[in-house]
Amino acid sequence: MPEPTTTKKLWDRTAWKDAAFFLRYLRPHFNVFIPALIALALTAVLTVIFINLLAEVAGKGLGGAQGPEWMAELKQSVLIMVAIVATQAFIAFWRIMLFAKASERALGALRMETFSRIIRLPMGTLNVRRVGELGSRLANDVESMRETLVLTIPMLIRHTVMLLGCLILVLQISVKLALVMIGTIPVVIVMIAIFGARIRKLTRKAQDNLATSQVIVEESLQSIISVKAFANESHEIARYNQNLGNFLTTAIRAAAPRAAFVSFIIFAFSLALIVVTWVALTMLSKGEIPAAELSRFAALSGLIGASFAQFSELFTQLQRTLGATDRVREILQEPTEPEALDAPKTRFRGEIAMEDISFAYATRPDAPVLREFSLNAKAGQRIALVGPSGSGKTTAVALLYRFYEPTSGRIMVDGQPIATMPLPTLRRNLALVPQEVLLFGGSIRENIAYGKPDASEAEIIEAAKKANAHLFIEKLPEGYDTLVGERGTQLSGGQRQRIAIARAILADPAILILDEATSSLDAESERLVQDALDKLMENRTSIIIAHRLSTVRRCDQILVLSAGTIVERGTHEELVGKEGSLYGTLARLQLE
Repeated sequence: MPEPTTTKKLWDRTAWKDAAFFLRYLRPHFNVFIPALIALALTAVLTVIFINLLAEVAGKGLGGAQGPEWMAELKQSVLIMVAIVATQAFIAFWRIMLFAKASERALGALRMETFSRIIRLPMGTLNVRRVGELGSRLANDVESMRETLVLTIPMLIRHTVMLLGCLILVLQISVKLALVMIGTIPVVIVMIAIFGARIRKLTRKAQDNLATSQVIVEESLQSIISVKAFANESHEIARYNQNLGNFLTTAIRAAAPRAAFVSFIIFAFSLALIVVTWVALTMLSKGEIPAAELSRFAALSGLIGASFAQFSELFTQLQRTLGATDRVREILQEPTEPEALDAPKTRFRGEIAMEDISFAYATRPDAPVLREFSLNAKAGQRIALVGPSGSGKTTAVALLYRFYEPTSGRIMVDGQPIATMPLPTLRRNLALVPQEVLLFGGSIRENIAYGKPDASEAEIIEAAKKANAHLFIEKLPEGYDTLVGERGTQLSGGQRQRIAIARAILADPAILILDEATSSLDAESERLVQDALDKLMENRTSIIIAHRLSTVRRCDQILVLSAGTIVERGTHEELVGKEGSLYGTLARLQLE
């Protein structure tokens, strides 16, 4: 998880500059958002007018007004107030609708950009960040922004307009009383600044703890078979409880300054109310202010107090959002793999040259995974990579895909360095059939078509037939529309492998990568899968990673790796016949 950046205070220009990135997403919807703001201001103004008129009428009534003229004025005032309330309700409906339309669309764009950024992050970055954490950023943090954009900011604007309107009116009624009340405002602003930074810092930490808890949920559910097989439900519950406890501790700590802030606001305005009441009654006893005007002042003061009471919670929510915004912005600022939307759909011949490749992961720079690794494959050849776990076989394939860049050396395909190729062009010519196939949670048809999203029904069925998958698919109640379950768990290992092979057949790659594709299958499943693989490898360059040497006997070249270095190279016959060779020893152990 990245190190926390320096917490910005609410009044820092940089904090608001960070928060202003909302405008990027709102700008395309200004034709909806600006009318919503105008409607919001209108409803706030109408609220002030309504309260002012109601207080004026009440003041006159309590002051002893009577007679036909008073009744006519009262009737007219009631009709005006009903009209104001009706107009306000009508405008409020459209204000809420317009705000929802603009904000939800803007946040939809934000979610889309965040997901697009995550999915295009380099493998090195994805290896540092855990899946659950990234999911939490997309779900919890963006949801916090949604609440702010849909609720907090509109309410902040509404109460600001109401506050300004009421302040203008109370100044007209009595400058002396108004100044007594306004005197508390600077104190409140200072307290917002003091408490705001602390609230934001703790809220950001709570968001991080919540993301860590989400990681445990993701990992536990993804590995649910292992969890249950080892009877480790209690262990996972304890892990989640510990991380959830950290979140709750931080969240409760964040509640303390928030509670202190709100309590201070209540105390400050209650004290201000006492002082204003004392001054007002003194002025009334001296005849400095009429009773009717005092009634208006009291009603408008109540509205001012209500607005300020809301400000404390609204600013707290705004602080929480600024904490969430930082984390999402971190993801949006991460460098991604280069995009090439107009990349040519070039078909490779399949010649591969990996020359003196060395590589170490960024997290372990002092532990090289490959050392001076070289591989040459002509178009259509089958190359096997053999060796113990951790010898660098899978890493060599990852470098061919450009998941990582080699520390030294270069990789060529058809005589062209892959470092200069658009990634889509390179990867469309590669297809991987891994040992552990994780299917998407949709239908079998969707999983096969993943290799070619625009494939026709006939192409999907033909690919399934070549992969020896069509017969078992047809026997399923819903055929190709059968849902495979989360990560394909409702299918057997052999069935998942054959769907993965059908997907690769549909992709029609120039270069095929088989990573222990049959190592975990029973004899019958292995026979079906191996037959499908033989069809798939026809007329295309294949790189086969294997521990079981029975699958590589017919390869044109076998590279034996140990500790990231090629220690032997040759055909099966050459290596078996070489006295004292590592491959020969392994072959005799496995094949005899």
